[in-house]
Amino acid sequence: MNTNSQNPRLPWLLAAAASASMGLTSLADDPKPAGQPAAPEVAPKPPEEPEVKRAPLAPITWSESEIERISKLLIGSWKSTVTVAAGTKDEEKVDISLSIARVRSVDVPDLLYAESARVDSLQAPYRQAFYQIYRFKDGYRLRTYELASQLGGAMVGWWTNPDLFPPVSRRDLIATIDIDLKIDGDSVTGKTPYPFPTGRGGAVEMTSEVEFGTNKFITADRGFDEKGNIVWGVQATDKQSFARFEPPVKTWTADGNVFVIEYRRGNDQLVCQNSDAITVHYLGFLNNGFRFDSSLDRTPPNPLSFYVNTQQVIPGFVQALLGANTGTVRRVYIPWEQAYGKYGNIRNRIPPYSDLYFDFEVMRLRRPDPAEIKDKSFPVTIKDNPRAQEILQPIGPDGKPIPKDTPPAQPK
Repeated sequence: MNTNSQNPRLPWLLAAAASASMGLTSLADDPKPAGQPAAPEVAPKPPEEPEVKRAPLAPITWSESEIERISKLLIGSWKSTVTVAAGTKDEEKVDISLSIARVRSVDVPDLLYAESARVDSLQAPYRQAFYQIYRFKDGYRLRTYELASQLGGAMVGWWTNPDLFPPVSRRDLIATIDIDLKIDGDSVTGKTPYPFPTGRGGAVEMTSEVEFGTNKFITADRGFDEKGNIVWGVQATDKQSFARFEPPVKTWTADGNVFVIEYRRGNDQLVCQNSDAITVHYLGFLNNGFRFDSSLDRTPPNPLSFYVNTQQVIPGFVQALLGANTGTVRRVYIPWEQAYGKYGNIRNRIPPYSDLYFDFEVMRLRRPDPAEIKDKSFPVTIKDNPRAQEILQPIGPDGKPIPKDTPPAQPK
């Protein structure tokens, strides 16, 4: 076992021990004259850890100009032209959005990301998929992919800023169907060359049709049972039509390259500023999609209450909260420099140098009396030693810290 590889600081510790041993031998062989003080022992200075710099992103390129042209007919945000049934008991009718963006991939050329959601719940897409236009024989095909990994948790809202999200590799994807395309200028039509097997919704096979251009996007997906009956999708003569639209979201980059997507705002006039007392429900993801923490995973779900300052939460989360009000729903990208840095957070299974993604909703916001927050020393991150994490002092329903000597509540 190579112990040096497990502890990067071990070599200089061994060197220090060897130095001390040689020093003692030297004193015994060549004693100093009487009365002369021994030279002070100086511990060797540990080598500084090399500074890790963020690697520049490779440019997103296209394999050929015609594929680029066809793909750009799809890129953008689309909304259904006719409200569709939401599958609820009262047959609620809703608007559906489809947002498509060019994304970076290490080994799948010309990859597009597609996110489907209700227009009134864009923060919670019900489907995430990928499209790829590729050359097939003497023409072109559109291939669709589903996710084969948990990466989807990090990708929500990807279409707003593809450069801030992790690249996709082929191992993250499962190819589902191919559609043969016919291209006539800026008008593209296509359909599956044959039914494809599926197990979705009781169907055994499915077909798909598509038509798109500068200002239209039309689809017709159908699933069939073993008797050939349509069990999901549009009926034989129907299609689902979309038109371009501006989605009701706002995006901006806050201090420290923290990127914020705001899906919804509340009606409260009070907006968040430093030192406010806030209560949020949240979900946190790594860039591989792993959900490392969530207030909704607790039993019962329990939102987190704290004061807005960098001694309570990581700096990037403070930036994510500023300007929000009660009812605000946001997704935020926090670079590792504004999160747990080079040390990570072992307790929350966050590796070193981890960019983070958070979804959160503000449940309550209030401006506390200055006397209430004069002592803000409830650290979550320790500047001098980030490995020495302290537990966040819990805050009660009234927004005030619960004293550490308070006995636990007894079950009734």
